Amino acid sequence: MSRMTGARSATLGLLAVALIGFWQATRLESWSFDGPGAGFFPQLVAGLCIALALVVLVAPGRPGATEAGDTDADGTGAEDADAKDTGAEDTNRADAAVAARSRRTFALYAASFVVLALGAAYAGFALTVIAVAILIVRFAEGRSWFAAIGYGLACALIGLVCFGWLLRVDLPESAIERAFYALVR
Repeated sequence: MSRMTGARSATLGLLAVALIGFWQATRLESWSFDGPGAGFFPQLVAGLCIALALVVLVAPGRPGATEAGDTDADGTGAEDADAKDTGAEDTNRADAAVAARSRRTFALYAASFVVLALGAAYAGFALTVIAVAILIVRFAEGRSWFAAIGYGLACALIGLVCFGWLLRVDLPESAIERAFYALVR
């Protein structure tokens, strides 16, 4: 039997909250004559949280340095200080670089909220989603341009299809959204 790690404890907490949320959401109407009811979205989100929590409980993945203590990439643990022969100066420089990268990433995530607010008001849904995805995936997370643009396009398309077309949610519109709705409606 595996020991209870921080990730598993947090996952059990998420699972408990998701089960309670799902139970409460089932009291609301899922679907009505007009379309999705008040309980549809909460049931969907709670169901996804339950499924993800179960996946993490069954296959938690490889423990990171925060969970299993100081580990190397191969998971063998921290070696002797004599064997590594790294000075305090190198460690301080590495810590400063990590702190600077964390501050930059946080600033980019905060900037994405500004882009989201302004884009929703002026650029429409699709362009805003793509811009936010590029800002986060490319610049904050350091992934490739291909991944950032692909993720942005996928999110915009999924949002337009699921929310704009199927659920008839009023999304911020531009020429792109109007052209999409003309094709599907």
